[in-house]
Amino acid sequence: MLTLLFDGLAYGMLLFVLALGLAVTMGLMNFINLAHGAFAMAGGYVLVVLMQKHGWPFLLCLPAAFLVTALLGALLESTLYRRLYGKPHLDQVLFSIGLTFMAVAAVDYVMGSSQVNVQTPEWLRGRIELGSGAWTLGMGAYRLFIIGLCLALTLA
Repeated sequence: MLTLLFDGLAYGMLLFVLALGLAVTMGLMNFINLAHGAFAMAGGYVLVVLMQKHGWPFLLCLPAAFLVTALLGALLESTLYRRLYGKPHLDQVLFSIGLTFMAVAAVDYVMGSSQVNVQTPEWLRGRIELGSGAWTLGMGAYRLFIIGLCLALTLA
């Protein structure tokens, strides 16, 4: 039972970081960017390509994925998004949803339509068990890492 709560916390932290990005763009910039998930997808695919096709280590791929995604965002902001500042929210929504459809189609074309798994390093594959019986808390090392990373991003 506690394991389910812990897993929910890890998943909730991921959703929190994504929602925080949406809140910042809407709250500070008054811009509705529904392509936010496409940027998260781009970061994930950068990580997969660097790890599996180029052999980079996991801890080097993480900041590289953030950096490449930030550069992609800066490029799109300076060329496309900037033209939509001050426009009606419906224009922003339609544009960003269209951009999401294009991003998904591009990834499907380049990477294929089958699911791609991230090969986690050995140190993220273990599990820690605390307690016993119904109150056993099983914590996956990967989920602990996600919680720590999301906390660090939130505090930064």
